[in-house]
Amino acid sequence: MIELAGANEGQEYEAALHLRKQILAVWPDLSQSPDDHVKIFVSLKLYGQQYEDIDVFVVGHFSEPRSFDVENRFYPKNGDPIVPRAASVRSFALAIEVKSHDATGVKFNDKVASVKYPRGWECVTEKAFKQVFELKTYLERGGFSPPYIQDMIFFSGLREADLPDRPHNSFGIDASFEKILNILGQISQPLARDRFVTISFGPGEKFEAILAPDAHVLKTLEPTPIDRRRMDRIVKAALPETWLDDLGTRQIVIRGRGGVGKTVILLQMAYRAYDNSGMRSLILTYNKALVADMRRTMALLGVPRQLEKGGISIDTVHAFIGRLMRELGIIGSDDSFLENYEKHKEALLDYVRSGAVSPEDLAEIVEAQAEAFAWDVVFVDEGQDWPSNEIDILRAVYPPERIVVADGVDQYVRASVADWDAGLAREKLRPRRLRRCLRMKANLAHFVADTARGLNLQNWDLEPNPDANGGRVLIVEGDMAHDTANYERLRAEAAELGNYPVDLLACVPPSLVIRDEDSTYSVPGRTINAEGGLIWDATAVDVRAQYPTDRDALRIVQYDSCRGLEGWTVINYAFDDFYDYKYRQWMNAPQDLGGLFETQEDLAAAFAAQWTMIPLTRGMDTLVINLSKRTSPIKDAFRAVFEQRQDFIEWLSLDE
Repeated sequence: MIELAGANEGQEYEAALHLRKQILAVWPDLSQSPDDHVKIFVSLKLYGQQYEDIDVFVVGHFSEPRSFDVENRFYPKNGDPIVPRAASVRSFALAIEVKSHDATGVKFNDKVASVKYPRGWECVTEKAFKQVFELKTYLERGGFSPPYIQDMIFFSGLREADLPDRPHNSFGIDASFEKILNILGQISQPLARDRFVTISFGPGEKFEAILAPDAHVLKTLEPTPIDRRRMDRIVKAALPETWLDDLGTRQIVIRGRGGVGKTVILLQMAYRAYDNSGMRSLILTYNKALVADMRRTMALLGVPRQLEKGGISIDTVHAFIGRLMRELGIIGSDDSFLENYEKHKEALLDYVRSGAVSPEDLAEIVEAQAEAFAWDVVFVDEGQDWPSNEIDILRAVYPPERIVVADGVDQYVRASVADWDAGLAREKLRPRRLRRCLRMKANLAHFVADTARGLNLQNWDLEPNPDANGGRVLIVEGDMAHDTANYERLRAEAAELGNYPVDLLACVPPSLVIRDEDSTYSVPGRTINAEGGLIWDATAVDVRAQYPTDRDALRIVQYDSCRGLEGWTVINYAFDDFYDYKYRQWMNAPQDLGGLFETQEDLAAAFAAQWTMIPLTRGMDTLVINLSKRTSPIKDAFRAVFEQRQDFIEWLSLDE
């Protein structure tokens, strides 16, 4: 049989119908065959991957090899190029990128294809190649053992005569399916025996698993009630139109402390720019876990990040600057990239300042690599952490008026505070200040403000939201990391309100992260998982690169990666370990916090206190703070607040 699954409209669906017609033209009996199976997945969403869209994924498996006519010379894996005596196919898996451009919008550099959009050129050959790796990872995450997958490009606006001489992986509108199979004989390295070739992309059981009726290749990302609330905040919130009027004319800087919703404001502005004007925005942050979280929200909203449709892309600062370095030839690979990051940045700026790289050169890179660099607006999260050389690099590519910055007051984690106003005339700046707490319920905002005063943090001006009453704080002394009882109680309480584990957030210090030869994991995550619970443990780098797709998975991050995130309930494990870790971090690498403190110890305590404000402002309804039984400055501060706020703070002690 042959079947279509997925989207039933659009360019991709039309391409799938065309391919189905071409397949049946070769094997008319396939539509009635009970033993042979071809399935065409249309607009396959790879939730959580860097590339999230496969236009058409064609999977075929036959009980016995089906023959087809030989038209071209084949390039077998086990010998010289040959014209086979006969050829057949047992199985195939094709990830097909669909492009409808005519000849004026397509160019070939040898066999490498690029297509033209108003913003610039996209290298479709490179994109199709990378999508195969994303698809394999996606299938593995879904429990499948993927077969070999071949990337192909379908130019529906071109004919075979418009394409370069073969071999290559592109085909035109007039290519029969036999022609496509001949292309596979050239590019997929089939095995040949006595000039007989059978194309097989892997063991039959791999295809049977993907083609099984109950196989969940096509997944739907289900939003939770809190997801829907966040989506409504982005789509429907009454963002003043004047804030959007400044896009493209002034550099906008949005300032506010943790909890006022700076990240959501960025997403609101980017979404409105896309929805109203089809603009293409890039959001940059240092936090990989936050990248994953924002990408999940954009996937739930169905916002694209494509060159042709506009939309929103979210990435780390390091990834963006690394791509620019590669385009300029400063680095050739990712080897030791972060170890030599500072040196590479200075080399890049030397190129720009000396004129070795001119503004015209950078403009050419933006046009030639439009998918990576053609952004109408760049939104900068955690702008207070940007060193001056990274600001200079960004401004070398984009003028200040196309940059929007979210500046977290007193949330800086680097040695110096970024100056985004430097060198700009007053009329080119638009500052915006946020003071009202939008994330936390009022009780949590009061608790955080009291704690800030107890830790001698000056000028804490976060205003509780009078429209969000309630909220509670639970302080737990003892070892929560090896005991799931408290987590299960919190999960059950959240579930009664319609919330899911993915709506919760757990933070851990380095002392609760274990690294062995095979993996990295958090102690609470391993404990919960051992009891049958699901987790998304972003203490591991490979997990952090993808967002959670299961509503029943608890999100776990290190404290260093919690900025910008939020949870209905936030569980802060071993919070005094975290405070001590930040205290030692400052003592080992002193930084200047200003002239208010006299000793290194005072400065270290202030640095650690500032850091505590970040995880303490992540909660929406319930804030859980886990402490050891020992005494500590942070415990003393919490105890003082507890004595004043026992109406909504509960203090428990676990038996050990």
